Amino acid sequence: MEVKQLRSQDGTGTLSYLLADPHARVGILIDPNREDIAALRPMIDENGLRLTHIIDTHTHADHVSAAAELSKAYGARVVMHENTKNKWKIVDQGDRFGIGDILRANAAIHVDQFVKDGETISSGDMTITMLFTPGHTDNHLSLLVGENLFTGDLLLIGQAGRSDLPGGNPAEQYESLFNKILPLPDSMTIHPGHDYAGNVNSSLGEEKKSNPFLQNRSKEEYIEFVKDFFPPIAESVGEGGKMTLQCGTTRVPQKEGSATTVTAEEFSVMEREGMVLVDVREPAELAVIGFIEGAINIPVGQLARRIGELPARKETPVVVVCQSGSRSREAAHFLQSQGYSAVKDLAGGTAAWIKSGRPVVRREATLNATRS
Repeated sequence: MEVKQLRSQDGTGTLSYLLADPHARVGILIDPNREDIAALRPMIDENGLRLTHIIDTHTHADHVSAAAELSKAYGARVVMHENTKNKWKIVDQGDRFGIGDILRANAAIHVDQFVKDGETISSGDMTITMLFTPGHTDNHLSLLVGENLFTGDLLLIGQAGRSDLPGGNPAEQYESLFNKILPLPDSMTIHPGHDYAGNVNSSLGEEKKSNPFLQNRSKEEYIEFVKDFFPPIAESVGEGGKMTLQCGTTRVPQKEGSATTVTAEEFSVMEREGMVLVDVREPAELAVIGFIEGAINIPVGQLARRIGELPARKETPVVVVCQSGSRSREAAHFLQSQGYSAVKDLAGGTAAWIKSGRPVVRREATLNATRS
């Protein structure tokens, strides 16, 4: 089996996948984005494949699926979990988040085959086992194909999909992650449905070590952990700002251009005098994974209301860091929008810092700022 990944260019960070059996000349498409139809069709056609199935891992909140158009064009069967039958019941709830129209468009797509947990579909030599993994939505599937796991928006690289939109549930997300995903072999290749930091894939073993969502905690502790993990659903847009919908969530505005990035190596030799290093992860992540010495901790979801904890002088050099570079990039854009003119984003985050062999501190008491 060949796995071909397409990264959307529409700003949603969507990853679509074409699974191909070159001998039988058949293919299965996972989570296609309507904005990417022009790029998806050559992937199918140039490989001479007969598209047999299109699987949406869940009802998407940040983009409209291309399942309807591509099913009509190729005669492929659209496959989703049986809970999708009930999606009409919650689409109106999306209006208060600004995603009602997207949910309605996706709920209107005809589904040819509804599946349950443990069922399989086959095409050529490819067999996909359906794992029912609710939490991000109540109809979410993860797809197991040999040593490959397509996790949709349940498990992302270095984080997880949010569980606070219509149909989401953090308790169910905990059960899905800890009872369905974690028991799988560490060698399993993780193919997420979204990525905002340029990652292609990961391994389950690596995620177990570094992903804060997969650290050992009780269900009650997990629910508390995710409460403040994600940025607020809606945030104001400054003049000229651009809102980017990520994983079903309106995130920090992004202005034209982007914050300057700095590598771990470059940061290690930078002059720290007068600089402010802001770690925008959750306190539990810093305690478990460690943090760069001298950092102050302001979680990204609290940055807007705690910006007064940063120096009033907007020319102060500020470096922002998170785990993989996704949240810090958003935070850097936000600080720029607030007038900070010397903001840098640590590329690759704490993971890149650790990978480069540089030390981290795990004594939570040494943080210069804590949750307020």
